[in-house]
This record gives sequence, C-alpha cells and structure tokens, in this order.
Amino acid sequence: MPVYRCSIPQGLLTDDQKQQIALEITDIHCGLTNGTPRKFVHVTYEEVAPGATYVGGERSTASKTIGLIRTGRPQETRSELVRQLTDMWARISGQDKADILVALQEVRPRDAMEWGELLPEDGVEAAWIDEHGLTNAGVSAT
Repeated sequence: MPVYRCSIPQGLLTDDQKQQIALEITDIHCGLTNGTPRKFVHVTYEEVAPGATYVGGERSTASKTIGLIRTGRPQETRSELVRQLTDMWARISGQDKADILVALQEVRPRDAMEWGELLPEDGVEAAWIDEHGLTNAGVSAT
C-alpha cells in the first residue's frame, strides 16, 4: 500500500514513460509521506480503448489516477501529493492538465495487509518494519 491505479487512453504512453511515471509516483509518495517503504508503492496501468470513457456525456481522452493511501496523512500532504502527481503526469505524458484527474481515497491501515502483516499507523513504519523482520527482505522506511 499505497496503490495507484492509472486509467489511460490506449497507446498514450510508451513502456519507458510508464516506467518513468511509476518511479516518479514512488519518489513523490515516499518523499511526502516520510516512512512509506518504496517496495510498498504499487502502480498499475489500465489502457482504455477509444470510446470507452466519457466525461460529461462526451467521449474523453482524459487520464485518471486514483491513489489508495493509508488514513492519517495531513491534508497538506494529501493536497501536495495530488499537485505533484498532476504536474509530473502532464510533464511526462504531454497531456494538458485539463485532461488529467488525480484523486486519493483513504484506507484504514488495519484494513490492508502487505508482506503478510496488517499495516501500521502513519509515523511508525520503521518500528513496524523492524518488529516484523522485513529489513531482511530489503524493506526500509523512507
């Protein structure tokens, strides 16, 4: 956790652009949340065929990124995540910001499991990683 699901028009991004976006989503999320292990950031792309997405009843070529994140993040952090992700997406994809939707949904930590363990509350990631021996698997808090 977090999970970022990116719905994009078919053929919009090259494999290299997808890789770059996935790395930058990881950098942005970890940089703003202070503790999320990089190995916990999931990015999934769903390519949508022409005519399969609409906005306001009209065909759309907008890209949508929905991020599932743990509850407990301050509003300032959540707003900055949305801002930085939108700016990054526009820069890499070449899409106008008017064609980009980024939204966050929150999940309570104890309602999600990663590496076989219920997730910790915000701010105690390092202790949680140590407690569950995840450093041996290369997991570290950012």
